[in-house]
Amino acid sequence: MQPAYVLHRWPYQDSSLLVELFTLQHGRFRVIAKGAKRPKSRWRSILQPFTPLLVETRGKHELQTLVDAEASAPAFALQGVNLYSGFYLNELLQRLTSIYQPLDGVFDDYQQALQLLPQMAQIEPVLRRFEWQLLCHLGHGFDWFYDTQQQPVVANSHYLFVPEAGFSAVSATPHSYAGSDLLKLAAFELNDSRLLNVFKRLMREALAPYLGPAPLRSRELFIQLQVASSTANQPVVAPLSTETSKGYTS
Repeated sequence: MQPAYVLHRWPYQDSSLLVELFTLQHGRFRVIAKGAKRPKSRWRSILQPFTPLLVETRGKHELQTLVDAEASAPAFALQGVNLYSGFYLNELLQRLTSIYQPLDGVFDDYQQALQLLPQMAQIEPVLRRFEWQLLCHLGHGFDWFYDTQQQPVVANSHYLFVPEAGFSAVSATPHSYAGSDLLKLAAFELNDSRLLNVFKRLMREALAPYLGPAPLRSRELFIQLQVASSTANQPVVAPLSTETSKGYTS
């Protein structure tokens, strides 16, 4: 049995589930969990996102069969903003990794992010760190300290970010990044909201070529919930359930 998490799940036939797993040894792939929808199934309650699992699967094709599964620890207690941040992490893995693509370190980074989400007063640093770690594991990291001409990034200069290349020195523009900000971000000095917003903009630019044109469903869902909660003057809080994640990705 190998460590795993559920990224998403769908009804399959009358009593089964189609489950997308993210595993330590084999990366991301889908399994059929036969009978998992039945009221007495021991898998019914544990095949949920954010529950640490041990799983055994069988099959020679892309779609395998779940043979055994058990919870190895309690589910991470994600609610409200933390819950939808977890869905965002799941969608990044679904969109950026290939089927059966094991990547050293990604599983541990993902698990650490889930641990940190309910502990941190601010979730933005957790999300930005995972985005950067995932880019690096996929071979898409860039140099924070040297520009595309192999010149050192200087605090009092400005730079444009060139996707898949890095930073290019330019005159200051509304879309450029201050060298002083880049050097702070490289050291993860995220001690104010302005720097966090700069980092978010940069990571969106860095991820865009690999995510493609389709919008992130988890981001759209969270925006809808924010609008609904502000209209009702209520905080964004939702229980962890299958219905919460329904349709957040394809």
